Amino acid sequence: MPFFEENPLRKLALAADTRDAEPLPLHGLPATEALERLEQTIGRVREHACPDGIVVTFDQPFGDGRETLFLPIGRRLLEARRAGHITRCLPLAEGNGYYFE
Repeated sequence: MPFFEENPLRKLALAADTRDAEPLPLHGLPATEALERLEQTIGRVREHACPDGIVVTFDQPFGDGRETLFLPIGRRLLEARRAGHITRCLPLAEGNGYYFE
């Protein structure tokens, strides 16, 4: 396992300017409701109603090993990118969110 001096995701996150992005906080929501809100937001992006991008954030993982929204949201954003509904998607360096446009 290589040793990284810093988080390698930080370089990806710095490539996107998220200051003007619209926040989509999904903290404390069950997975079904969070994915439903994400789907509505992707629909708005598809209609060009969100020009500056979106920052999706969700709860950090807990010590009990409970699954976070990182994988389900990442999978859905990847599908949307492949379908041409969004142009790019980057994980946040903290590991608790994504930026997409």
